[in-house]
Amino acid sequence: MTARFTDLARPLLTVVAAFTVAAMMVGAAVPVLPIA
Repeated sequence: MTARFTDLARPLLTVVAAFTVAAMMVGAAVPVLPIA
């Protein structure tokens, strides 16, 4: 059970981390768009 949970948690954690980075990049880009 624990091994299956780990197998599911790792990709999920990777997706969450990638989504967080993407959200930060978008958040940083949005204020620049009206200026540019």
